Amino acid sequence: MKTLTKEILDYLSAQRLGVLSVEMLDGAPHAATVHFAHTAEPLSFWFETDKTYRKAEPLLSRKITRASLVIGFDERNMKTLQMDGEARLIEPEEKKLFAQVYLGKFPEKAQKYADAGIVSFAFRPLWWRWTDWTKPEGKIIVTSEDK
Repeated sequence: MKTLTKEILDYLSAQRLGVLSVEMLDGAPHAATVHFAHTAEPLSFWFETDKTYRKAEPLLSRKITRASLVIGFDERNMKTLQMDGEARLIEPEEKKLFAQVYLGKFPEKAQKYADAGIVSFAFRPLWWRWTDWTKPEGKIIVTSEDK
C-alpha cells in the first residue's frame, strides 16, 4: 500500500475528529463520530470507547472487525481522507504506546482512560483515498493504489 504523503500526515495531525463505521455482528454498519490519534509508521489510528456503546459490540466479540474511517467532512476545510480497513482491540503490549499516542493528543481523557468500562482499540487502513479541493489546478485525488 502506498504511504501517506507529508501533506496528508500534517493534515491528520491537525485533526481531532473522524467518523468511524464498524460492521456489527449482524453485518449492518454502525457509524459514530470519534476522537482519534494516529501513528505514521505503521499507519494506525487509535481510539477509546465505553464497553456499553454500540461500536464496542463487534470489537469485544471478534478478533478483527471490518471498519471504515473518514476524517475531514467540513466544507470550509475542503479536504478529506477516506479509509477502509480493520479495527481490533489493542493488545496488552500496546497499552503504553496507546497512552503515549492517544493520551498525548487528548491529555484531558487520562482520568476516563483509567475507568474499567473503557476499551481501547486500533484501526489499520487497507485502502485509502485523499481528496483535496483547495488546489489551484482543481480537485486532487490520491489513493493507496496509485503508483
